[in-house]
Amino acid sequence: MAQHIKVHILLAPNPLMLDFAGPAEVLRRANKIQSEIIFDVQYIAPRDEMMTSAGLKVSGLSKLPNQLQPNCFLMVSGTTKDILGDLPSPSAAQRTADNEKIVEWLRATFTAKQTLLTICSGALLAARAGLFDGYRCTTHHDCLEELRSISPQIKIEENRLFTEDRNRFASAGITSGTDLMLHIVGKKLGIAAAAEIAKHMVVYARRNGDAPQLSPWLQGRSHLHPTIHRIQDLIAADPTKDWDVGSLAKHAHMSARHFSRLFNNQTGLSVPDYVNGLRIAIAENALRAEQINIEHLVGDLGFGSSRHFRRAWQKHHQLSPTQWRQSQQV
Repeated sequence: MAQHIKVHILLAPNPLMLDFAGPAEVLRRANKIQSEIIFDVQYIAPRDEMMTSAGLKVSGLSKLPNQLQPNCFLMVSGTTKDILGDLPSPSAAQRTADNEKIVEWLRATFTAKQTLLTICSGALLAARAGLFDGYRCTTHHDCLEELRSISPQIKIEENRLFTEDRNRFASAGITSGTDLMLHIVGKKLGIAAAAEIAKHMVVYARRNGDAPQLSPWLQGRSHLHPTIHRIQDLIAADPTKDWDVGSLAKHAHMSARHFSRLFNNQTGLSVPDYVNGLRIAIAENALRAEQINIEHLVGDLGFGSSRHFRRAWQKHHQLSPTQWRQSQQV
């Protein structure tokens, strides 16, 4: 029987369409490709209809519920004052009233039993409700100063696509909301599923939240060669396996020399660098999550030795694994 996860998407006044449409499409596709976990999406708002940034009115929105289910997701979208074209939009007084209602509702309703996701300026509403006090958080670069003025207890991170701190996630907004939702889906369904969704959505790159750079899971994925994509999917499904050029070339039905040259030309990476990049991404997640023994991690990830692991690690980080883990806990 499938596990159902409720996802409440909260639309604030004049919501930015990309802020909520991109993440919602990730969830729609996630439900389509598998049946183990079903994301039940509900759109909620202080009013039953909202005019979006693109001038498209959305209606039939549910009221803000009196309580939230345990283990559900609450995603707060970003907003704008500008509406495309000359279509009427709520007055400044109406927007202020709606925002105040949302802040009061967030303060009274959200608990440690739920997971918060904010997109773009949605972080400002959550911050005003006190939900980011003591937590790492980011928002769109245009909103950073306002976020900083709300509370000195917020651990603001600039120049980040998204942040993750316990049950609080925040994204810089617009397209990075899609990156954040791919990250969430990857945590629930696995990285291969997230990669498949990104590929279907023709997302240029599934990016990592820690820096404005390509995620190892989608790095080298902007090419159009179906065989190389198939091999990358194969590796991503089990990065710790002892992959080598010869075995992968057999899966590709090519000679090792031709496959190696083609892989490098299409992805811009050698096979070992591609495989090790995925393993280092797993190592980063493990080091963030717990005080794991690094020597045990080496074996679990398929590295032949600590020296091999550290050589691969140094291609991605200046700090040692121990120093890097300490830097993530600041």
